[in-house]
Amino acid sequence: MADLAPFDPNDYRKRVLAAVEKRGGPDASDPFELYDLPPVDDLDDAAVAEQVAEVWAAWQRQRDHPKYRVLVGLLVQQHAQRSAELLDARRRRMAAARVRAQREQRDSARYELLDAAIRRLVQRHRGIPADKVEGLYEVGALAGLSRAEVDARLGRHRVLPTAASAREPAIGPERRRQVRALLDEFGRLTGDPAPPTLLALLGLGPDATAEQVRTMAGAWRARARELPPERLRAVVDELLVHVSELLEPGREAVDAYLEAVAADVAEYLRPRVRAAVLVEDRLVAEDREHLLEEALELGLDRRRVAALIAALAEELGVGVDGPAPAPAPPAPPRVREWEEPLKAARAALRAGRPAEAQRLVGVAEQHAGHDGGTRVRAVAGEVAAVLADAETRWRAAMAAVEARRWSEAVEILDGLRRTAADVPGPRGSSVEDLLREARAALERADRAVAAALGGPVADRARALSAVLADCAGHPGATAALQQIPVAAPAWVSAARDARGDVLVLWAASITPDVAYRVSRQGSDGRWQVLGRTDTTSMDDGGAPVGVEVPVYAVVAMHAGRASGETRSDAVHAVEPIAVARGPQPPRDVRALRTAGGTVRVSWTGSGEVEYRVRSLTPDGRWRVVGRTRDLSIEDGGAPSNGPVPVYGVSAAAGGERSPEIHSAP
Repeated sequence: MADLAPFDPNDYRKRVLAAVEKRGGPDASDPFELYDLPPVDDLDDAAVAEQVAEVWAAWQRQRDHPKYRVLVGLLVQQHAQRSAELLDARRRRMAAARVRAQREQRDSARYELLDAAIRRLVQRHRGIPADKVEGLYEVGALAGLSRAEVDARLGRHRVLPTAASAREPAIGPERRRQVRALLDEFGRLTGDPAPPTLLALLGLGPDATAEQVRTMAGAWRARARELPPERLRAVVDELLVHVSELLEPGREAVDAYLEAVAADVAEYLRPRVRAAVLVEDRLVAEDREHLLEEALELGLDRRRVAALIAALAEELGVGVDGPAPAPAPPAPPRVREWEEPLKAARAALRAGRPAEAQRLVGVAEQHAGHDGGTRVRAVAGEVAAVLADAETRWRAAMAAVEARRWSEAVEILDGLRRTAADVPGPRGSSVEDLLREARAALERADRAVAAALGGPVADRARALSAVLADCAGHPGATAALQQIPVAAPAWVSAARDARGDVLVLWAASITPDVAYRVSRQGSDGRWQVLGRTDTTSMDDGGAPVGVEVPVYAVVAMHAGRASGETRSDAVHAVEPIAVARGPQPPRDVRALRTAGGTVRVSWTGSGEVEYRVRSLTPDGRWRVVGRTRDLSIEDGGAPSNGPVPVYGVSAAAGGERSPEIHSAP
């Protein structure tokens, strides 16, 4: 039998959930991976069941995780179907064989780009030059391979002996990271592509003068004062602080900022330069121009980009070809037909149109030969990852819409609009139409919450509950409801009937639409929950017999909130005599002995209610005779001689009970 390691939730999240999320969601994985089981035939059934339960519990704990919330929601939703195959030993063995074959096929596709690069290097150098190893890590990363996975491939070949440097800009990496994060958030909030630099935010190029910077910064501050006090205003204010400190002091400050931008652009270009020079040991003119155009879109000027590419090539110990010479007049210019569609595909991907990007990549693939295949495959991989993520988000969005979780739906759909606006939903749904519907529902819920908070206090809980029924998880309604206390029952009483069962009664909570949790205290002082009900009584057939009636406690619950408990041994616990609400009590309760010795109890009443009839026994306890919707009942268990017992009749409707009316002795 194969032994399973103890389950570690943190390791599972970092190792399994991260990989599944990166690959595009649960449909791109297999059940063995999702439940962290090896795809072998000799797994122990009990160990598998325990592992499935551990993983299921881990998913439940991760449902609010900011990164994995959508993924875990899908996993929880599909748990029953996915786990069934693993919990059945015969189906599990068949699935293991299938998964092993699928993984081999998937791995061969993942390693295809890396293996091709390694094969060409070995053919050329009869081994792998040490200075090419870092470039192979970058090639592997394009296919989603870790360094350890690349090392496993490199271990099959001889590494030939051979060494690289950088200059840290004045603006540190943490400051650059803050600015980049704010620019990205500005793009998300406005629905436009994020500005690559602070200069681009101001509408200026890298050659802007100090006067132009100050003028545009002043205009932006005036615009910022007109924004509503929401997140966009806060982001703009923070960005303008960085503009003030990094750009406005003068042209020298602008140059220092551009040097910092160049450091980040260098990190972006370095793996691409490595991939471009990996085989030819040179940066050819066409590749240099392509890299230069990519860097220009990141906010740098042509002079800095050219110097940066030259420095990266020097770092890798390779030469750089100059711009391609102009063709001789009689010869037609060389046209690389794959470049334009590939460039357009990148632009479509940045603009949040991956479906269009996929179509353009298909056009580029038709024309890409030996020189463009690597770049086309890299962009195709990026497009496929975005489309897989969009499919996962669409499933989560539709689940949120069907469950009327409009806040969650707006968040997911807004992300889809930014990254995959041209990808339709499962039933051809348009992200804009569905987002409009979700926002309208959310606005209705916002107005309903405002109306509830402005209305009578007595009706507030009911109104907020109605909002949550139409907009599950609405943050405003949930928060407001948490502030409203749930009223506990005014009293609780308990008495045995003739069978020895205990009937527990309590006053209805004045909070509407509550359920009640009933607990019994044992002889050892510990409490046992007997159950939950939306009525105001419960029969305890499991109460200990032949001893004093146990102590009971009742708690009212509503929308995840609970009242304090009311106990049957409290000073205020009495038999119900008067309640200001609930169904009308019966009138004129009469008890007469019949010729056969039984007692017939009758009363006057009205409405669709259920009547409970109890009899007072000689030892002072109450015995339940029965429940009926008629206006009379016959007590065959009454003593056949002696005085007629006292009877109590009460009415119940809608989860509430009237006062009990007694017959004359």
